[in-house]
Amino acid sequence: MKFQLAGDWPVGPAVIPAGTILDDELAPTVPLPINAVALDDDAALQMCMWYEETDTIGGWHQLHFAPGIDREAVMAQARHNKRWPNGVPSNLAVKEEKPGPG
Repeated sequence: MKFQLAGDWPVGPAVIPAGTILDDELAPTVPLPINAVALDDDAALQMCMWYEETDTIGGWHQLHFAPGIDREAVMAQARHNKRWPNGVPSNLAVKEEKPGPG
């Protein structure tokens, strides 16, 4: 995953300057600022997972993806992941009810 900060980001007593690229080793586990730019598909998906799709303050419409990232495909995957965080349930786990008498 690679992200680029589009603005300064205060982290504790330090400030990470705009333009800094954060990769797998440097990317935090906390959400990056909404104006960070996702530079690859994995980063774009992570941004969608950090933010809610319809939030008026930090919704997906405000996310920035690098050129070449299929925005709709990433968002479709994020919707799927949020709907099924533990994976799609197996049809075998659903108990089929048989119609009773009457």
